[in-house]
Amino acid sequence: MKIKRRYHHYLKCEEYMTNMWKQVPVEQREELIAKSLALLTDIEKFTKAMMYVIDSWIYSSEANLTANINHQAWLGQAACAIEHNAPEDLTKLAWAMMTKEQQEAANIAADNVKTIWVNRYAGNS
Repeated sequence: MKIKRRYHHYLKCEEYMTNMWKQVPVEQREELIAKSLALLTDIEKFTKAMMYVIDSWIYSSEANLTANINHQAWLGQAACAIEHNAPEDLTKLAWAMMTKEQQEAANIAADNVKTIWVNRYAGNS
């Protein structure tokens, strides 16, 4: 199903209110990487966090999940940002620490959440 691209000003996007695209103090980095790794590898908690993203970040989800980007990555980064205020660069570092099997499981979870969002979005369009 082809979904029409939607744009929203960044100030309207909920992710802007988190650290998702910001720098954090050096002394917080290791803790946030560890929290991101723990979330990304706990599929139940990870799925709940991604569901919270699509349920509460209406504009960010619409802007990003209709864009030609890696939706799995965005959902993972958004989940870490909404769950424990981790910026996307630290989520990427946590991702690199995961095994291939853990990455595959996280991607499947992200695909499942994206499918839920697409079905809801298509039904409301």
